[in-house]
Amino acid sequence: MSLAQLGSLGEFLGFFAVLATLMYLALQTKHSKDVANSQAARSVSVDFQAIWSTLGEDIERTEIIRFAVNDWDSITKNEQMIAHAFFCNLVAHFSSALEQEDKLPELEALTHGWEDNIMGLLRSEGGRKWYDSCSYLFLPILRDRVRQRLSHPESLPPAWTTTMAWWKVEESELSAKSS
Repeated sequence: MSLAQLGSLGEFLGFFAVLATLMYLALQTKHSKDVANSQAARSVSVDFQAIWSTLGEDIERTEIIRFAVNDWDSITKNEQMIAHAFFCNLVAHFSSALEQEDKLPELEALTHGWEDNIMGLLRSEGGRKWYDSCSYLFLPILRDRVRQRLSHPESLPPAWTTTMAWWKVEESELSAKSS
């Protein structure tokens, strides 16, 4: 075999080596993307659970949130700040998940459940009053989604205070709080 023939054979084999390397890199890139998407989806789920777990860790905060959901005006300004922080955390993390939803189809079911939860909050008297007072703070994508959902009441879940008895504050509790 002449030197020219060996060179041609080397180029031919080199072509397949480069092709195999490119295919391997494409598979690795796809795998890395899938892992990153899975981690992002898991992170959203963990965030959602972490927000809710704060209520179990602080009974006083839970009571403030409970009153806030029922009657925003029945709580003090300091309590409104505590409730506002909780609600903002819930809505801001949802907003973040909403922005990622197009890139991560596996988030769709989670964001839909999260959205229904927020809609339940906004259907509660106090939750709606809270949102109306501060909706300008949130991203347009969230405000548009909320506006679109609220324009179709038949598609909305019930208010937190309707379906989950522990959120409902009785009149006697409201009276005792205001005295």
